[in-house]
Amino acid sequence: MKKVFYSLLTASTILFGSCEKFLDVNDDPNNVTDVQITQLLPSVTVNVGYMGASDLFRYTSLLVQQFSGHGPNTGFGTFREYERYNINDSDVNNQWTRIFGTTLSDIQLLIDKAEASGSPHYAGVAKLLKAYVYQIVVDAWGDVPYFNASKHAENLYPEVDDDEAIYADLIRLIDEGIGDINAASSALSPNQYTTIYTSNDWPSAREKWEKFGNTLKLRIFLHYSARDAAFASQQISALINSGARFMESNGDSFQMSFLAESQRQNPLYSMENGQFRNQFFPNRFLVDLMNETGDPRRRSYFVPFPYHSSPATYRGASFLDIEPSSAYSRIHSYIYGTASAVDPARVNPNGSLQDGAITYAGDGPARLLTYAEYNFIRAEAALLYGAPGDAEAFFAAGIRASMQEAGLTQAEIDGYMAAHGALSGTDAQQLEQIITEKYVANYAVLVEPWTDYRRTGYPRLVPHQQPAAIYNEVPRSLPYAQSEINNNPHITQKPSLLERVFWDTRQ
Repeated sequence: MKKVFYSLLTASTILFGSCEKFLDVNDDPNNVTDVQITQLLPSVTVNVGYMGASDLFRYTSLLVQQFSGHGPNTGFGTFREYERYNINDSDVNNQWTRIFGTTLSDIQLLIDKAEASGSPHYAGVAKLLKAYVYQIVVDAWGDVPYFNASKHAENLYPEVDDDEAIYADLIRLIDEGIGDINAASSALSPNQYTTIYTSNDWPSAREKWEKFGNTLKLRIFLHYSARDAAFASQQISALINSGARFMESNGDSFQMSFLAESQRQNPLYSMENGQFRNQFFPNRFLVDLMNETGDPRRRSYFVPFPYHSSPATYRGASFLDIEPSSAYSRIHSYIYGTASAVDPARVNPNGSLQDGAITYAGDGPARLLTYAEYNFIRAEAALLYGAPGDAEAFFAAGIRASMQEAGLTQAEIDGYMAAHGALSGTDAQQLEQIITEKYVANYAVLVEPWTDYRRTGYPRLVPHQQPAAIYNEVPRSLPYAQSEINNNPHITQKPSLLERVFWDTRQ
């Protein structure tokens, strides 16, 4: 947060840190004197998308037992350590610096320049992006610099702000952003100048941004539920009754696509295909959960193990397994993108796959907030907080949207819905159904499955225990970056990862 990053970046000129390049750089960064808003926005959206599929995504997916780091590459035990809750301050340095030093810094620069140039449509999009990034940051870290952050040289050492105060201001920021994108006139309007909600015309892009903003507000209000159910109920119902538009199809999902080109691929695939080859697998908890229901999304989420099993069977990994192994299902096309045919010569006798047995395009998107999630939000809100709508109808719509996104056939969807598409039992039992299905649908969605677990206790994870794990419960927040502790006198490290975010009040 101490360094100011000014980069001349366009849809074909962005350079990532940590050795991953999404787009090619053709300007000398040493000679940049200014940057236009049309160049800043694609830089920002790429970095937001990248955040959704890199370090923070991996930490939280390991904590909530969607991924496992228990591969046979014993020289790289990093992800196995994260899985056992051993995430330390230096581990988060790169992610923290990228979020605060690049993404949020560039967003604030974009807001300032857009407002100065009479382009409220750009300013509005930037404000919605800022609200999204900070919602994720607060949910991961709790108290963070906000009100005096991203001031560049004006304030290199911002103080930490109360997370609940930040959340309250995010609601204001979203409202302001929606107002800006609906301004009657704007010198410039983003349409094709973005990697999220790219469009040939601003009116259609504006509609998607507005739906996203309103859906993000619903997510934020729902997060208040365990701390202040009355507030959550009032705000959700008021927003719905206001006539606000929300996501209406998978085409409205807030996500960023990656490209089937070297160094422009989904970073999780790039990692698995590079330095950390043969190390990342689906977690046993998630795989077993889906095995219990015969969930047809398994064929999109995972590679069968043994590969030639018929009917296909699936096996997840866990760091609790005695020996590191590759005898598990693999992460598949839902995350990694278009898959090649399997090379039979690279299938081991036990049905596990050698490196390169299946190759992927790497064009799976970073899913940040989906239409499926929107429906599960509405289902929970209708069930517990008196919000308009039928809980079971939204529950079913969430499952269907997820299955359609996974590329399932109508027959597969209908078969699953006939067995698992209805709510039953007490409110607590129905909530468990909603959150458990949401957990499966939010496979590969940044942070939210961890947030849902912390605030509801669902799905029913079995937390790892000491001495195998660092704690006897799933961590409640991440440590601050050591680089920030070293340089900013206004921030001190947490005593442990059991420090809670303000909305995390479940005992």
